[in-house]
Amino acid sequence: MAETASPPVAAETVAGRLWRVLRQAGVRAVYGDADRGLPVTARAPAALAPVLVAAHRRVHRELAASWVDGVLTIGAPAGGPAAAEVPPACPPEGWVVLLDEPERVPDLVALGVDAAAAGRYLAIRVDLDLAGPAGELRDPGPAEAPPTAPPEDHLARLAAAQRPVVLAGPGVITAGAVPALHAFATAGQVGVLNTWGAKGIFPWQSPHHWATIGLQRDDFRLAGLADADLIVAVGLDPDESPAERWQLAPSLTLAPDRLGALAHEWRRAAGLPPMPPLRHRLAEATQSGWTVRTGPLPPSRVTMTYGEIAARGGLVAADPGTAGFWVARTVGTTLLDTVIVPGHRVPPGFAVAAALVARIPSPARPVLAVLDDPAAGRVGELLELAASLGLPVPVEVWTDDGPAPDAEPHAARLRGAVYGDAPAVLPLRTDARWLARMTDVAGPVIAWNDRSTHP
Repeated sequence: MAETASPPVAAETVAGRLWRVLRQAGVRAVYGDADRGLPVTARAPAALAPVLVAAHRRVHRELAASWVDGVLTIGAPAGGPAAAEVPPACPPEGWVVLLDEPERVPDLVALGVDAAAAGRYLAIRVDLDLAGPAGELRDPGPAEAPPTAPPEDHLARLAAAQRPVVLAGPGVITAGAVPALHAFATAGQVGVLNTWGAKGIFPWQSPHHWATIGLQRDDFRLAGLADADLIVAVGLDPDESPAERWQLAPSLTLAPDRLGALAHEWRRAAGLPPMPPLRHRLAEATQSGWTVRTGPLPPSRVTMTYGEIAARGGLVAADPGTAGFWVARTVGTTLLDTVIVPGHRVPPGFAVAAALVARIPSPARPVLAVLDDPAAGRVGELLELAASLGLPVPVEVWTDDGPAPDAEPHAARLRGAVYGDAPAVLPLRTDARWLARMTDVAGPVIAWNDRSTHP
């Protein structure tokens, strides 16, 4: 019996190699030109691709790239939190490197991924025929294992602590370590404070959830950090929690991947200590606004309605600013990554981009973007792009000269926009006097001030 010849295997093209290496390196989406040889998640003009890349990373907690005019950029300017330490091999911010040999694809993509992981970005100008053959790829041989430092005796420091408290940041979510954090908090009988980039790591009703902090001057003190004898820091973003603000007592910084193992070894039988005053004071100021039914509404009455969107698995995204403060401070969360307010300054319209990239893989997902100024930056262009893709993004704009509906009409208007299929920009005037109640509790707002590493 004659053997049947196997069909010939098509030679890998340059585009195929680039796309394969990107995926192997963890890049999960590409935004930009749809007709230049690489598959794109969504077409986008050059001016909008970077903000979509940055929003994708924040919403989906995975890397994305832009592909515009033959330039592949992994990461984006102001696309993520600054790394506490930048790897020595990381290129300077904003470098453009030339890709003119197919053999260099893995090396340059790896360099771009390292840059993005450090909060930077690397642009790769592709000077190759993407449809041409990629040729053979040399075998780099086995990778050298990175040197490992001797493990610290974390358990001894934990065991010696009488009044420990955990401060958790968004890196816990990105690392997939939320279940390990729950086990760690239960084993150690400790309260957990989270910055606003980690909203939802505990349901707000949990006794382990002590407060969301970092937005106001007195948060760290009123949350009990100064009274602890050990602050366990994990997954922090330095934009949300600069060291000089939270290091009010001896501290221990853990990598998120250490939490699970320590949860099996550490036990405290003392029970949860009394909750510090911040959460109760914030709750009193927030909940006093919930009962108001006539406009102009207190901001917390408005964000209570936003919380209903998040509780259904939707996404509420806000730009930094007045509205962003109230969203980050007062929207109760029970699900991860359903409320997003960046920890650093971002281009105006980031919230619109976040809502759009959330809908691309899930078109029926309810989303809402919340802004202070719809005319700033590229908000209008982002809304037009969303509509052209058949994924309109509803926007509520907090403005001093907008209408001030009562609670029920406001909620009905919002539901119509969020669950409808037409673009909607809804101006809203809230009662600005309520900000004084929050500053009376925890001092002035300090988020997004000049300390941010991303101007």
